Amino acid sequence: MNKILIILLLLTFSSGLPAQNEPTYLKTFEYDKRIHDFGTILEKDGKVNHTFTFTNKGSQPIAITEVNAWCGCTSGEFSKKPVAPGKTGTVTVTYNPLNRPGKFSKEVVVLLNDGRNYTRIWIKGNVTGYLHPVTEDHPYAFGSGLYMGYKVLPFSSLRPGESYTFEQRIANDTDKPMVVEFEKTPDNRILKMPDRIELKAKERTTFKVSYKAVRQYPYDRYILVKIKVNGRHVKPMRITWFGSKARQVEL
Repeated sequence: MNKILIILLLLTFSSGLPAQNEPTYLKTFEYDKRIHDFGTILEKDGKVNHTFTFTNKGSQPIAITEVNAWCGCTSGEFSKKPVAPGKTGTVTVTYNPLNRPGKFSKEVVVLLNDGRNYTRIWIKGNVTGYLHPVTEDHPYAFGSGLYMGYKVLPFSSLRPGESYTFEQRIANDTDKPMVVEFEKTPDNRILKMPDRIELKAKERTTFKVSYKAVRQYPYDRYILVKIKVNGRHVKPMRITWFGSKARQVEL
């Protein structure tokens, strides 16, 4: 009975609590401009930034609480001290174009006065990408200029009828065409993957490796996929199936 009474009292008091007010837009916080266009920038040149200058047109000091962009590519720094009426402050927005080729437009929300107010600014531009070093996306060298994203493809313990597909990254880091041949040892006809891939000079692409389980094995199993590059053997790729006692495999 006492527990029921306590719950009823809590519900009674909580229903009478006022709802928290959402932040309101502060018109007296005036920027020199609210949108900055970086134009065309080069990814290889790294981060770019712009400093927005604002003026407090109101009658009370304004303090910036935080700057939010909700994106790891965009960050902001701001004046830490309250800005008195008639005085100016700054908000600096930095954009990181790494691995982000193409056009971008980012909204930045500036929270003010302990979150009671806010304003908004924007940055935009167009990133010209570049060809990254092959090892960034294809960390494993198999020999003769062949690189791939994984040296081991680990299939989890699949139930009969379940299937899974890996998308393996593959790259020719030479200046000549490349013919890559795969040989499964022992041959596994349920495992689906190409027998041969032709790559142009410096070409990077992907291929799929699929498996559909016909039974569930209690122990781990693996096969080696022998690889030839232009007729010459290089390092093999390993394909593993986990059993009931799965172990972590280095990728």
